[in-house]
Amino acid sequence: MPSDLDYTPTLMPLPAGQALRLHVSAGTVLHAAAGEMALAGPMQWLAGDCHVPQPRLRAGETWIVPARGWLTVSAIRGGALSVTVPPGWLARLRARFVLPWHRPRPAARPVPLRIPDPARQRR
Repeated sequence: MPSDLDYTPTLMPLPAGQALRLHVSAGTVLHAAAGEMALAGPMQWLAGDCHVPQPRLRAGETWIVPARGWLTVSAIRGGALSVTVPPGWLARLRARFVLPWHRPRPAARPVPLRIPDPARQRR
């Protein structure tokens, strides 16, 4: 089931006791704008064992998702969660292949232009 997070950033209000399940990519930034939230996931394999990170976010704290996968956000105290999704693969690919020699040219010297005199036309 795909996530509903298509735009960046997204602010989601969470009442106390509500849980939210999101599919996130690595590098997604979660910021607790208010309240306190418990996070679970995404699962990671460490030395052959499955590990589920379980950080807590209090008002004003930020967490960057280390791996792609499903994340469960549970509101301990009602608040708001800001989710900022990193740019897609196409934007990252374009940024990687920016030509280093493609730089803006220096501005050309200004050319003096003659300003017409309206008094000459009134003969």
